[in-house]
Amino acid sequence: MTPIDKRDAALLRERFPEDKAYNEALARVEGGEPLAYVLGEWYFYGLTFKLSDACLIPRPDTEHVVERAINGIKKGGKFIDLCTGSGCIAISVLKNRPDLTAYALDISDGALEKARENAVLNGVSDRITFIKRDIFDFEPSELPAFSAVISNPPYIRSAVVPTLEVAKSEPWAALDGGEDGMDFYRFIIKKYRDNLTRDGEFIFEIGYDQGEAIRLLCEQNGLSCEITKDYGGNDRVARIALI
Repeated sequence: MTPIDKRDAALLRERFPEDKAYNEALARVEGGEPLAYVLGEWYFYGLTFKLSDACLIPRPDTEHVVERAINGIKKGGKFIDLCTGSGCIAISVLKNRPDLTAYALDISDGALEKARENAVLNGVSDRITFIKRDIFDFEPSELPAFSAVISNPPYIRSAVVPTLEVAKSEPWAALDGGEDGMDFYRFIIKKYRDNLTRDGEFIFEIGYDQGEAIRLLCEQNGLSCEITKDYGGNDRVARIALI
């Protein structure tokens, strides 16, 4: 059993005011289940997102991706969010940029169910189109041109995933980026560059140790690459553009 702090206990009590429900929820958290899954929701970029264990729990570092998109996508533009999960990136961008529209793609029925719910909850469902497809089994030529292709894809090396605490409760499919963690980046850059408008860009969340690998990948593909850091000073967001 892992005791929880006062803040988390207060969140549980607010969500489960009745003693029986509270005690059951408390036991789940103390037994190792993430607080966000027990609450059934979490908070990201000032918004509330409904969650299930089909979705990764949104994390503060991903807010840097949202910031880049909000500040960088041209007025009236369209973007796609690949591996959308709970929809936290796409929905947060749309909420703060009422001039934009979006597509959001994921392979998971459970994740997309929550993403659709979150789009309604946050008032952007009329500006987002959801697509259930395996990213590696989808032809992006079916899609329009985008001002931005955004993704927080799986980027953990396969051998590392089993060693992570997060892998005990959150979906492995949202973590495993292949042998070197780069499978999704390579595929997205190759398959989606023709979907970018001339002044468009890729906006990726990346692992703290992937900056040089991303730069090399961009160099090999004739793309420019600008990397910014997260709150902890680690490489976290890659902005990639056509040269």
